[in-house]
Amino acid sequence: MTMIDEKAAGPVFGHLIAGAERQGDRTFEVHNPSRTSEVVGVVADGTAADALAAVDSAASTAQEWAATPVAERAERLLRIADAIDAHAATLIDLATRENGSVVSTIRREVAAAAESFRLVAAYLPTVLEPSAAEGAAPGEFVRVERRPYGVVACIVPWNAPVLLTANKLAPAIAAGNAVVLKPSPFAPLAVSLLAGLAAAELPPGVVNVVNGDAEVVRALLADRRVRKVSFTGGGATARHIMRQASESLLPVHLELGGNDPAVVLEDADLAHTAERIALSAYRRAGQVCFATKRVYVPRSIAGEFRDLLVQVVDRMVVGDATDERADMGPVNNPGQFERVQALLDRTRAQGRDVRVLGSPLDPGTWADGYFLLPALVLDARHDDEVVREEQFGPILPVIECDDEEQAIALANDTDYGLCSSVWSRSPERALAVADRLEAGVTFVNSAMFSATGTREIPMGGWKQSGIGWEGSPHGIEEYLQFHSVDVQALPARGAA
Repeated sequence: MTMIDEKAAGPVFGHLIAGAERQGDRTFEVHNPSRTSEVVGVVADGTAADALAAVDSAASTAQEWAATPVAERAERLLRIADAIDAHAATLIDLATRENGSVVSTIRREVAAAAESFRLVAAYLPTVLEPSAAEGAAPGEFVRVERRPYGVVACIVPWNAPVLLTANKLAPAIAAGNAVVLKPSPFAPLAVSLLAGLAAAELPPGVVNVVNGDAEVVRALLADRRVRKVSFTGGGATARHIMRQASESLLPVHLELGGNDPAVVLEDADLAHTAERIALSAYRRAGQVCFATKRVYVPRSIAGEFRDLLVQVVDRMVVGDATDERADMGPVNNPGQFERVQALLDRTRAQGRDVRVLGSPLDPGTWADGYFLLPALVLDARHDDEVVREEQFGPILPVIECDDEEQAIALANDTDYGLCSSVWSRSPERALAVADRLEAGVTFVNSAMFSATGTREIPMGGWKQSGIGWEGSPHGIEEYLQFHSVDVQALPARGAA
């Protein structure tokens, strides 16, 4: 998938079209957010013509791939999973250096990506099993089956590029679709390698990659041969996609942001709660949709909880993402760096108690990276900007509330509905609160998925956090459409 150009600052990654690498006249560099002077790779910058060629490739093979037996498709998915395992070291290295999440997190991400392909292969036969029934009329027979869309465009983000690509690519191709992937310009390298590994186990054209920016996306959405688009990212971009998709009534699948609340009840194990909430909030420097973004805590225990949370966060070490000692790496790009700093400045200007905690692993290297220390806002109010909007950075506001009822009301008072969490020693009480929270996923005494959680359960959002689901058999169904066949018996010869 890559070629080495001795004149370039790093390996050159081309597009992948019809099973072959394709270069272009334009390129862009991908920099390491831990060491911004380091160019991790050089990438072909796609055009509308490249997008058209990728759709040509996908369309030419979609029908043949859809006709491939389910057992063969499942077997190819398993081979892709094995290829990911075999190339895990390279995927981990690329993703860590282009993304900025610490290497321990990326290591788990790559393993989870391989597991996504294996789980989809296991689910596939059941999902695609047609159903049959007798019709109401004598001799009538009804069969209901699921069929692929054909060509699907998948637009993936930079914040967990390997896993989020696998979570789209595995179910899309398993369902029998041909795919055009458009990675984020901030983290396209590991995605390109993963796609290349998948393409090597598939007929040419089933998996295609076009790097680039909005020009590529617009071209994909304008091509009537693209029958569905799946996007993970921010709400502003999603609105642009939906507006263009509406012109042809193109079906969209959206996995968007969250402003995920944690509701701490009076009987919570506060030490455990502080540890787990901090882990959720600052994982990937807060740049993950299902990270804890705000904490509601009863006034009666707020002081004790804040003290414990400060102690936990202050132990965190921030440094180069490739350093095994680092708890948190940099934010991904200069826009993120500036946006998070500006949000903290505005929060301070409100007079809020902002605590910047933790310590740098190697202060001498910070000038060359997008490093930020984890921050707590200890006296936030529900209507503050830092609470109402998704921070998508290493900031966590704590809001006092009067009681459980107010906490539930404030937790639900948002345009988002991705994840939430409840913290209590009583499973019954926690489940009663969880049942009232408006979110696609609610955790109890945790705020993050287990090793296989993102694949075993449906992952998606309510409200403005998305349309559709990823993970579990429901994730495969997003890339399928129903086809019903009603067969009626011919009347007997000579009958009226």
